[in-house]
Amino acid sequence: MDDCVFCAIVAGTLPAALVDEDERTLAFLDITAVTDGHTLVVPKVHAADLWEITADDAAAVMRAVHRMAARIRDVLAPDGLTLFQANRPAGWQDVFHLHVHLVPRRDGDRLTRPWTAAPVPPESLYGTRDLLRPREERP
Repeated sequence: MDDCVFCAIVAGTLPAALVDEDERTLAFLDITAVTDGHTLVVPKVHAADLWEITADDAAAVMRAVHRMAARIRDVLAPDGLTLFQANRPAGWQDVFHLHVHLVPRRDGDRLTRPWTAAPVPPESLYGTRDLLRPREERP
């Protein structure tokens, strides 16, 4: 994609602080990092979001995320790690090339959850559960 910043990073036409690369993925530090070590993992092939990426490329991205999570743990020794992956504007995506954020966390850092979780009565979930089951398993 000619206008995709992450494709330009993959192609080497835009600079980035690269930290990992394999045949299918690239990892680099986020230029809008919210914590030290905030890393992005992208597929080398352009896919706008999770609905466009192939299963094989998605698996390669997750393998790279797993590898980078271990490296972040071993090198930066954070208290925790938050993964974030957004899809389309309604899902808070702002760069339309699939990417996974790895955000090293420290106890007491300035990051907060974007929502407050609350228990949902199980019976209110049943209709959606039935829709999401494979067709052959639906009632």
